[in-house]
Amino acid sequence: MAAGSGTVAACEGAGMKNVDPAELYREPAKLSKRRKHFIMLPFTWLERLSGASGQVYRLAILLLYRDWKSNGMPIKLGNGMLQIDGISRRTKWRALVELERRGLIAIERRCGKSPMIRLL
Repeated sequence: MAAGSGTVAACEGAGMKNVDPAELYREPAKLSKRRKHFIMLPFTWLERLSGASGQVYRLAILLLYRDWKSNGMPIKLGNGMLQIDGISRRTKWRALVELERRGLIAIERRCGKSPMIRLL
């Protein structure tokens, strides 16, 4: 990497070429595919989410999407894709507890594993 330039040196033939790291990034297929989908929000969820924070809304919407994708089966909620969506693991747990308190989900807590979420 060139000092302070933010570029990566890549070999091209006999010479070196500076390449911008943004050019090397390729968006995961899961993300580009997901952008074409939409999410239906039940009105009861909208009513129960009244007064909730933005991260709780964000997680609720993602859970509705994942529930649709899994045909209503319980959702294993890992940290990986949530991190891409801007939800940290601590925020995930705070939001899950809030959604459970509001009667929207049931959480199966598993020691050392990702929780299993069931929408109510």
